[in-house]
Amino acid sequence: MRKFLFLLLVFLPPSFSGNLPALYFTPNRKTDKIIISLIEGAESSIYIAGYSVSWEKMIELLNRKKENIDIKILTDRETKWIFKDIVRIYSKPGLFHPKFIVVDKKYVLIGSGNFTDDGIYLHHNHFLLIKDRDMADFFNKKFLSWWDDKPAEEPEVYKDRLYQIYFSPETNCESIIIQNISNAKKTIHFIHYQFTSEEIAKVIIRKKLSGVDIYGIVEPSSIEPYSVFYPLLDYGCRLKKSNRAGFLHDKLFIIDDEIVITGSYNPTASARRNTECLLIIKDKETAKKLLKEWKKLWLFYSVKS
Repeated sequence: MRKFLFLLLVFLPPSFSGNLPALYFTPNRKTDKIIISLIEGAESSIYIAGYSVSWEKMIELLNRKKENIDIKILTDRETKWIFKDIVRIYSKPGLFHPKFIVVDKKYVLIGSGNFTDDGIYLHHNHFLLIKDRDMADFFNKKFLSWWDDKPAEEPEVYKDRLYQIYFSPETNCESIIIQNISNAKKTIHFIHYQFTSEEIAKVIIRKKLSGVDIYGIVEPSSIEPYSVFYPLLDYGCRLKKSNRAGFLHDKLFIIDDEIVITGSYNPTASARRNTECLLIIKDKETAKKLLKEWKKLWLFYSVKS
């Protein structure tokens, strides 16, 4: 426990107070260490929801801790690292695609990355670590509703002064994204692994035509054949393709430098049918930090079409 507290003091930024999020990116050893230290320091429970959970370092640690605390893993697919007693494969229609960890009903780690070796050490992702008991309780209850295959306790949506949390397919997350984009006044920045939603693209184009500046970076391997990359480009949006070695795997909009849309939800038709998590953050400081990473990717890790 002392090691865990020491690592938190070392790696958590000064802004990590109350329920403001700490922000981490992959591939980065700092992110590796903070996730492992979070799990290592768990005292009562660890619940993991992920499309794929096969990160060897994480699995080895969970295997050591499973005799002493409550560990549950829900995933879309089984791998050789999974142990039957603490894992269930989600079997409802669509992909099981959320990506979060809840520890001790106190900490929530949520982001765009799969808990795999490539997700941590190769692909570009972002994770937010939030210390908030109300939010953690909300995620705990949602996770257990999936685990027990029972309806979740009300409410299905979480809202406070900073955060809004939604899940598909029970909520139309596309409409939530459209609503926030429609309110843009100055700028929209985005990074996406997959972007095929024509409805969201139409709203972005209307905002562009009304004078809002649009900037986006897209993973090139997902552009053909259904991406909205070229239609957006044709209407004057400033777009680039990632040229990183790994996938650009983020799912992110930053609106007017103050509203963040993140989580597991790719703006695609299939995401509406999947089990996904959408997180809205209304915090200028978080938007500023994400925009700093966006600018680094734009300048050094992307190319014009």
